[in-house]
Amino acid sequence: MTDHDRKQDALAAQEEAAPCEGVLGGPQIAIVLPPTADGASFKAWQHHLTFACSAELVDPEDAPAFHASTDLYMLGRFMLSLSTSSHANRLVRSGEDVARTGVDHVNISLHLEGNYEGSCGRRSFHARQGDVSFIDFGMPFEFETSPYRTLALTVPRNAMPDGLRDRALHGLVPEASLPVTRLLAQLMRDVYGALPGMTVTQGEAAAAALVEMALAASQGGYGLREERSPADLDLLGRAQWQIERSLADPGLTVGSLLARLNVSRGALYGVFAEHGGVQAYIGERRLQRCYEVINGGDRADETLSAIAFSFGFRSEAHFSRSFKSRFGITPRNLRAVARQRSVDMMPPTTTGVPPDAIQTLGR
Repeated sequence: MTDHDRKQDALAAQEEAAPCEGVLGGPQIAIVLPPTADGASFKAWQHHLTFACSAELVDPEDAPAFHASTDLYMLGRFMLSLSTSSHANRLVRSGEDVARTGVDHVNISLHLEGNYEGSCGRRSFHARQGDVSFIDFGMPFEFETSPYRTLALTVPRNAMPDGLRDRALHGLVPEASLPVTRLLAQLMRDVYGALPGMTVTQGEAAAAALVEMALAASQGGYGLREERSPADLDLLGRAQWQIERSLADPGLTVGSLLARLNVSRGALYGVFAEHGGVQAYIGERRLQRCYEVINGGDRADETLSAIAFSFGFRSEAHFSRSFKSRFGITPRNLRAVARQRSVDMMPPTTTGVPPDAIQTLGR
């Protein structure tokens, strides 16, 4: 037997020994809620969403006619789901909800039908049919939806590339007409359509590719309905990078940024207008980073004041007031809930979704 023959026999033996990963064939989880005269389907829908937010019908009299569905693929670290709702909903995720559930992920959603309107933290949020949006479930939100059909990629924070983790994504709606946004939307449709013929491993790789494309699309601005110039996008990206690496510096100011970036005050203010200004953006990022650290328990042995000072706050009292105003919960209460959550490992229950799968969204 030649060396070539022996190598071929060895490869054939490896292929026979290796387990064959079957294709998905369809979603692992399918929820169908038909209309019910007693409104039971909407109650089930409310329960289905308890891990994420509270849900109410905008018009309670719609309950008997309400119907909804979710088809969900679990793709390793990611989830890709198609959800529908027949009537307008009011969805609210409070600071207490964030602390209670421990779910910490970002949804990248393609709004196939319907509109979302409300607020993500202090930022106004408006996503309409054809838009892609970013919702950070580590932060509060409140909005109303029309009847909708939405394709959503769920990305745990620990699976996000640094470029996304270091951006204020909550409420981001990139301009739909930008080529990169259109490409992301089309890829989301294509990946979802191809999943039945993929293995879980292939589906996870496809989802990871969507995340990388989302990183590029995230530079498209917060719901702006006019295209930004490449120069503005470049300046915004450079400024955000400088801010992220300097959050611990109490001396981080508009003046210090202008010196580092070598641009005019008007140019810098212009690219941050949608964020409420440069200083407002810096304050928001400091609060968000503090929230992530306290809620995640990564620095559980440190005092709250030490965490606040490490992100550039100079006064514990000012930090506590700003935190409560921003998130609806004090830093002390958030830490208490987070610690209790780490002791009580019973995950939130969700109809039709394995509890362990929901729990892993926050890890």
